[in-house]
Amino acid sequence: MEIIVTHLASDFDSFSGMVAAKKLYPEAEIILPSSINQNVREFILLHEEKLPHIREISDINPEKVKKAIVIDTRIASRLGPVQEIVNRREVEKITIDHHKKTKEDIPDAKNYYKNVGSTTTIIVQEIIEKNIPVSQFEATLFALGIYEDTGNFTYLNTTHADLDTVSFLLKKNANIYVISKFLNLPLNKKQHDLLEKLILNARTIKINEKEILLSDSRTKNYIEGLSVLTRKLGLIEEKNIVFCWVKMKDKIYMVGRSDDADTDVSEILSVFKGGGHKLASSAVIKDVEFDEIEKILTDKLRKKIKKPILAKNVMTFPVRVINENVSISYSSSILRKYGHTGIPIVGDKGVLTGIITRKDLDKAARHGLSHAPVKGFRSGEIITAGPNATIEEIQRLMIENGIGRVPIVSGKKIIGIVTRKDIIRFLNYKDEENKKIINKHADKSVNRSGEEAIFSDVNLMKRINILFTGDIVKLLLKISALSRDDRNKVYLVGGMVRDIILNKPNVDIDIVVEKDGISFSNKLAGILNAKVWTHRKFKTSVIVLDNKNHIDVATARTEYYKKPAALPDIEEGSIKQDLCRRDFTINSMAISLNKENMGELIDYFGGLRDIRKKKIRVMHKLSFVEDPTRIFRAVRFEQRFGFKIDSQTEYLIKHAIENDIITKLTGVRIRDELIAIVEEEKPWKSLKRLCDYEALKKIKIDIKTDSGFQKKLKEIIEQYNIIKGFYGDEIKQWRIIFAFILQGKNKSEIQSWCSEMKVRKKDTLLIMYFAEKQQDLMEKLKMKFLSNSEIYDILKYVPPELLAFYAAFGGIIKKRIYKYVSDLKDQKLSIDGNDLVKMGCRPSRNIGFLLDELLKMKLDGKIKNRGDEVIKAALLLQSLKQEQPLPELR
Repeated sequence: MEIIVTHLASDFDSFSGMVAAKKLYPEAEIILPSSINQNVREFILLHEEKLPHIREISDINPEKVKKAIVIDTRIASRLGPVQEIVNRREVEKITIDHHKKTKEDIPDAKNYYKNVGSTTTIIVQEIIEKNIPVSQFEATLFALGIYEDTGNFTYLNTTHADLDTVSFLLKKNANIYVISKFLNLPLNKKQHDLLEKLILNARTIKINEKEILLSDSRTKNYIEGLSVLTRKLGLIEEKNIVFCWVKMKDKIYMVGRSDDADTDVSEILSVFKGGGHKLASSAVIKDVEFDEIEKILTDKLRKKIKKPILAKNVMTFPVRVINENVSISYSSSILRKYGHTGIPIVGDKGVLTGIITRKDLDKAARHGLSHAPVKGFRSGEIITAGPNATIEEIQRLMIENGIGRVPIVSGKKIIGIVTRKDIIRFLNYKDEENKKIINKHADKSVNRSGEEAIFSDVNLMKRINILFTGDIVKLLLKISALSRDDRNKVYLVGGMVRDIILNKPNVDIDIVVEKDGISFSNKLAGILNAKVWTHRKFKTSVIVLDNKNHIDVATARTEYYKKPAALPDIEEGSIKQDLCRRDFTINSMAISLNKENMGELIDYFGGLRDIRKKKIRVMHKLSFVEDPTRIFRAVRFEQRFGFKIDSQTEYLIKHAIENDIITKLTGVRIRDELIAIVEEEKPWKSLKRLCDYEALKKIKIDIKTDSGFQKKLKEIIEQYNIIKGFYGDEIKQWRIIFAFILQGKNKSEIQSWCSEMKVRKKDTLLIMYFAEKQQDLMEKLKMKFLSNSEIYDILKYVPPELLAFYAAFGGIIKKRIYKYVSDLKDQKLSIDGNDLVKMGCRPSRNIGFLLDELLKMKLDGKIKNRGDEVIKAALLLQSLKQEQPLPELR
């Protein structure tokens, strides 16, 4: 016998989940729990004839149960009398649930878990996949379950899968009127009376700046719907976190509800062995006094409710300000220069006296007052906050006063500023953290991809210890120790941070120092006994270590561009401002190397989110205008990591290319970006992307990156990797690809392009050699009969990059090139010019001629050893002395 069961106090999600499961397990019997919610009971009474046969636990013989399908819970203690059946070893258990894993889970069950808002969603998706028919009545019931458990799609655990599933059910004519009716049943008199008692007994406690509503009551009889009453109480009192407990007969029923993303009520009620999910949970308690319940609950809340994010954690600092005596025109120029929409005003002693916006400045200028001091136009009332104000308080200040920025002050002096953007980033961060917490508790039995799994580990120092050698870790610890002694804030930044998150080793160490990076680098170089090179204009240094590795050190800085594609002007700034100037969000993260939070990820701009979503997202709208090389980097990162350039970033790329922004770059910057792209493992993908964007045309590369081009380039790189084994570092991938993509140009065009791109002379000659000699060499290598010495003569002056290109043609050409690089190119004679002089040859060009002839004989197998070389050399010398034709020695 098979049974389908669910938890006590069954709601619509658990009940509709059982009915849906019956379609997947048609032989199983639905067992109704001993207690169900009022709206579910009324639905069953009204539609009993349309429902599948429903039985009670007393109707079955427990000994005959072989399989139990458990819906909407994995905790056996929540099943009531059915628990005894489920706990039997011989019973096969299957759980289908959307709640997170707990220590109380049925240990030997096969778990089907998905991070969705409703268990019914999981089951209906399986029904859809198996193409099982769904009637209008079933569609209505299933939709009821999803609507109820997602709060009509307003709860934070709602996912797109829930919406997609209900969309399917609505197409099956789910009845919205019935759904609305049963989700909004009026309270009966007993429920009204209990709600009034809960309102009278309600009190608010505050833990870490969060307000939590508590209430309790007693009643002689069991009253259904405590979860509904708890929800209504929270709405009436306007509180996001509510806990109610009511003694009914000999048991205490407890419910927790939360609309706060940071407060997981199921985790809090676990202290009472409760169950549920992050936003709603319940427990049944016996033999505990109310005072003790409240004490246990508040102790748990104090442990689990996090300290709030404060203004000092998210504010931008140092703050750019203007003096109250500067002119309107000067103030406007500052806002234009830095792209601000407003700026704080200070007096001569640095005390905050007001704020002025770009709108105010423009208005003053239109009235011919550009010369006037800015203090006459500043805002009247200044809305400020202290460094310990919570983000919620600052958000409320912005909404109530209709402002977009709040200065953070200490002792009347401005120490930072929080803007709308900071608030939005914080809210987005909270949403990502919420998803991360849910994913963290997902079943290990669920099939999860490696990409998802890499984000479950939040201890970045632990990951650093795994990815890198002890030397790298010790180096980071030395940097941390110096930052502590030097009273500097130091951060690991750049591609290394990104690659640590991606579980990829990367030893390019870039650090940013708030304050003086150059001074810090000099001290660090002294500790490491290393050389240091300084670039004062850009406030950067390079520390060169003994093992030839290096550490790039920069002062935290902000930058602005005087014109498109120009190099930026630099000013000191904070770590946040430094990260803000980066190219893409995935490169805008940092890892703290400071003692108080060593290893903590700093992510102001959603880099972790975009890595998870596999998105390349630019930092701001003018990014490609200010630095068009970012177009090349966007494509390179996209193809390297298998990511996707997001739609807004792609629009900005196309817009920049259409407006010829790339042509404003210097040739050397284009050259370096192209080299970086073609040195990638699969450069054909990036070249195709750039071609599709028409970026290559803008830099005078006219190629078609069709399937034929890509196939040929793959073959060339395959041969390059083989040929490289015979030449080592003297062969470069970028040179062969440059030659390949420029092969349609004539000699003068190649020379002109290379000159414009500042390609070095020797590299230019190689590319031109390819264009000039390609056809001739190909014809020679195709000749029917060639001796080893003839192959050697054809190829001895050919650059190794071009050997790889020719080998890609396969056939006899590839065989002859392989023959040359593996057997012929390194052949040497045992004798040399000195030996020939001793044998009577006068020092002259005849020596070179004789050695060439001897080498040809050796290549063709006519000479086996030094003795043969001496004999053949003597015969050649004799012929030269007698001025006779050389003998046919070969």
